[in-house]
Amino acid sequence: MYDSEFDTEWDDLDKADALERAFALGVARSLGEPNREEYERVREAGETTYERSLIELSYEEGRRKASGRATEEPSAVWEDLVVEADAASGTRDGRRGSSEGPPGMFSRPEPTAVPEDGLDRIRLPAFLRRR
Repeated sequence: MYDSEFDTEWDDLDKADALERAFALGVARSLGEPNREEYERVREAGETTYERSLIELSYEEGRRKASGRATEEPSAVWEDLVVEADAASGTRDGRRGSSEGPPGMFSRPEPTAVPEDGLDRIRLPAFLRRR
């Protein structure tokens, strides 16, 4: 399954691609097609310990989502979690539009609103100012 969807002849992966591949490898593992060597290569593609831990979490998430569907046909589970999730997003960059597929763990939270003058960060809070 994994080999039909992903190319295994890669030299370097970006963060999002590593997450997606780890998720797919986790799904494949739950479906009875483990590929430990490829998983280790993907995990080592993470540049920092933090990135490697996120890759591990993505792998475990793939295993969890697939193992919860043990009564279904393996090819249908693979199509739903990996292939259709990829088609639904329209891209293979790790940002998903649905709840299925690998999580977008590398996405940044939206910044909070900053007042127009931008000085709120350096002013004392209202409860500390004298009146």
